[in-house]
Amino acid sequence: MYHLLDTGSNKRDIVFLLDGSDDSRNGLPAIREFIRRMTEELDIDKDDKVRVAVVQYSDDTTVYFNLKTHRSKKAIIYAVRSLRHKGGRPRNTGAALQFVRDHVFTASSGSRRLEGVPQILFLLTGGKSNDDVSGAALDLKQIGVLSFAIGMKNTKQEDLQKIAFSSRFIFNLPVFGELLSIQPEIAAFVQAEIQIEPPTVVGKKCH
Repeated sequence: MYHLLDTGSNKRDIVFLLDGSDDSRNGLPAIREFIRRMTEELDIDKDDKVRVAVVQYSDDTTVYFNLKTHRSKKAIIYAVRSLRHKGGRPRNTGAALQFVRDHVFTASSGSRRLEGVPQILFLLTGGKSNDDVSGAALDLKQIGVLSFAIGMKNTKQEDLQKIAFSSRFIFNLPVFGELLSIQPEIAAFVQAEIQIEPPTVVGKKCH
């Protein structure tokens, strides 16, 4: 028997999935600053509480660093500062979500999902997806990942609704710079005690 979420401790595994496609190039400074501010406020250096990964996508997906790569706040902030824009088109958000489901929220990449540590995904995207996001979004919900869908510029609200774990986790912003105005609210959520009902969809059927 295992518990879905270890709500008592403030351990977290946090993955930032960033849109690195050509037409989001001008959003990179705001995205970097958003991650830096989030990192500053997270409980990273103490007792391996919070782990952070950064992944960038366009037509394909690249892990910039994994959940087990950096164990100090300083190292994460330093790495984020030198994050380069990936480039490429089109923007395959569905494939990127499937990629983090299969390759980042895994024990070998440093995820503690099976130990009951809350798994949080921040998708930061600058426009509508070229592929379908439904299947991958559902897969993430089934393994209990709390996905925030943060769309900027001309992202489809419908995509964000499919991706976000709940309607409270959807942000649709007119410009990249607005990211910084929602950052305090998001940081407060991540630091609060997380109590989420297990999703009703269960991966394995019981016989």
